[in-house]
Amino acid sequence: MPRYYCDYCDAYLTHDSPVVRKQHNSGYKHKANVKSYFTQFEETMQQRQLEAQIRARMVGGLGCVLAVHA
Repeated sequence: MPRYYCDYCDAYLTHDSPVVRKQHNSGYKHKANVKSYFTQFEETMQQRQLEAQIRARMVGGLGCVLAVHA
């Protein structure tokens, strides 16, 4: 019987049954691991958006400066 592997917890469940999976998925450590996993992507996306806004403002600011000096 194949064992269930949880990607978030990096662990195998020895008895692959719906009850065991449900118990594992409702556990504190599993929920914390899932939250950590998705927070990682959220922080990366926020950083990218911030960098894009900074670039847009820098380009916009440089365009104004170049127009004044031209």
